[in-house]
Amino acid sequence: MHFFRPIGCVLLLCSTGLSAAEDFSFDLLCAKARKIAAAPYAEPKLDLAAFWKNLTYDQHRDIRFKMDSGLWAAEKGSFSIDFFHPGWTAKKMVTLHEVTDGKSEPLKFDQKLFDYGKQKIPAGTPPPPGYAGWRARTHLNSQDYMDEFLVFLGASYFRAIPKDAPYGLSARGLSINSGLPGVPEEFPDFSEFYLEHPAKDSKTLNVSALLSGESVVGAYHFSITPGPETVMEITAEINLRRPVTQLGIAPFSTMFWFGEGTHPRPYDFRPEVHDSDGLLMELGSGNLHYRPLEHTKDQFRHCVFTLEKPRSWALVQRDRSFASYQDPEALYHNRPSVRVEPMEGFDLGKLHLIEMPTIDETNDNVILVWEPQPMLEIGKAARFHYRLRWLRDPAPSGIFTVKATRSGNPVQRPDQVLMTIDFAKPLVPELKVGDPKWDDISKLKPVVTINQKSVKLVHVGLSDMSMPNVDDLPAGLGRSPLLHMPQVLRAFFVVEPPADLGDMDMTCELQDDKGKAVSERWIYLWKKPN
Repeated sequence: MHFFRPIGCVLLLCSTGLSAAEDFSFDLLCAKARKIAAAPYAEPKLDLAAFWKNLTYDQHRDIRFKMDSGLWAAEKGSFSIDFFHPGWTAKKMVTLHEVTDGKSEPLKFDQKLFDYGKQKIPAGTPPPPGYAGWRARTHLNSQDYMDEFLVFLGASYFRAIPKDAPYGLSARGLSINSGLPGVPEEFPDFSEFYLEHPAKDSKTLNVSALLSGESVVGAYHFSITPGPETVMEITAEINLRRPVTQLGIAPFSTMFWFGEGTHPRPYDFRPEVHDSDGLLMELGSGNLHYRPLEHTKDQFRHCVFTLEKPRSWALVQRDRSFASYQDPEALYHNRPSVRVEPMEGFDLGKLHLIEMPTIDETNDNVILVWEPQPMLEIGKAARFHYRLRWLRDPAPSGIFTVKATRSGNPVQRPDQVLMTIDFAKPLVPELKVGDPKWDDISKLKPVVTINQKSVKLVHVGLSDMSMPNVDDLPAGLGRSPLLHMPQVLRAFFVVEPPADLGDMDMTCELQDDKGKAVSERWIYLWKKPN
């Protein structure tokens, strides 16, 4: 699902039906995962009564969690945990434990701590045997209210937010065969969570989880520090049970319906609708490559980038102008970006970007996964360690950054394609430090490559868009002595593809007179509009 709603659940120490306190550590959880992986797969046993299974959207939404009953809420510390009630589409459940001083105790569902609103539960209906998921709260935006900043709900999906941001794209613990036509996708589940009791003034929440599926078993540890950047350090030990077509590490799902370059555009009052608009890759060399996201009606797009020891990659929401979205409810201009920083297990792999057709904004239609090379060995544990930064924007790189991508036909030339790429430095206005000046662009030039040899490159040029960019700002802002305004350069080129060519792989970057790149490398897959 693309949206989360507040729903209720409760948590108490278990008195019957679950085991008593046990020793716990991440190493013990890894050993448990390896033992499970060596045994035949067994279907989860937790099952819901028919009443809970058949709840409608409105009925399920009417179930409210009592915030003052959250785990650790009474301690008035840094964190509190809410839990999600199963029902409607959330029919799978998880087992929850609280870990204190190296001992884990199971946690039990208790109906008395729910507010069920208008629900009339039939007599004799057994309570759910578990929780659908959980979310964490902290004083993220103020000291007066504990905001939710982290959600685990459904399969291995989770989302987080930094300060002053709404939810946006989703992460997963693991993906199997995601977005591959004709190949069934498998959704392994986080089936158990171990929530470590934080010290009263702790700034970090520690959680471990067991991941279970037909093809894989894994143990995960999350160390989560919320703030202006919500930082998650993740260690995962993965055990493959059987061959899979594609194993996705650090996977993401996001939504891109349409942007400034989408053809044809949906009939919608908003100029753009997306949670993310680009993939930024930092290679092992330090070079930056940027791939704008795109949507082509009724067409499937799959790009694969082979990377050796990458420094990072990120799904970003780069366009931060409200005018680009005109949506005061969804707040697309404020959606978070996420940066992946690999630390262990990412020496060589394929980064898959899969863009699927969608008819509206309610579906996550873009998938990004890291496929390690070579494939994991069956029965042999593999360790991955990486960091996720949920943030507004990555730090400025100091080079020209891709700001917008547009395409169309030159006037009266339907057989040709005109591409324009706006590069900006900085991307948005910044406070002046010293006396920053715009670059001398007289010796800069765009360098274009097209992989298909049958395509004719007709013309390449560069325009300075800086002054129009300043003049479009509110009165006075463009001439503020306090702000360093972006220098915007528009690279443009015209190509003539054969009439029967349906797609083109293209790159463009700005270089100086010595051939040194002074911008990100723009990478793009053009598809002929239907």
